[in-house]
Amino acid sequence: CLEKIKDGTPQTPKYCNADEGVPFLSAKDITTGQINWNRIKYIVPELHEELYSKIAPKKNDVLLAKNGTTGVGAIVENDAVFDIYVTLALLRPNQKIILPRYLLRVVNSPLCKKQFDAHSKGIGVPNLHLNEIQKVQIPLPPLSVQKEIVAHLDKLSEDVKRLEANYKQIIADCDELKKSILKKTFEGES
Repeated sequence: CLEKIKDGTPQTPKYCNADEGVPFLSAKDITTGQINWNRIKYIVPELHEELYSKIAPKKNDVLLAKNGTTGVGAIVENDAVFDIYVTLALLRPNQKIILPRYLLRVVNSPLCKKQFDAHSKGIGVPNLHLNEIQKVQIPLPPLSVQKEIVAHLDKLSEDVKRLEANYKQIIADCDELKKSILKKTFEGES
């Protein structure tokens, strides 16, 4: 990382509505491996100014859930202005040696998940401490190989999404066919 791994504010913020506030993300907003902007909370602008002066997420940073659903990462894909809660760690990759999307893929891999699980603390709600995150070892091939790995995994992800959509459509079609057959059967048609 270009900078020391940091996490968001531990203080419970003062929330407000979306029209008046600044987006505020926590671990619950990245549990799918992407930032879910649909159910985020908003904080008052005064608190944002204070928090943003200490940690300002930017495009290509990787956010890592460190509390609750630990070890799930999501990449910041745009220049949105937002703040983060203590449940998220911010990893800013040194793009001279590691591609942001490669770091994201590695963070979300079974290799890292196993290490995160081994270093999680706490009973009930798992917690990853920043110093434990920094100890995680990842493979670091040359940038050209990282680019190939990311391209291959992105293609596989697209294939999976396409197959899921196809199967959902097949299931929906089967349900419609079943309803139609039942309707005809009970109405006495053959």
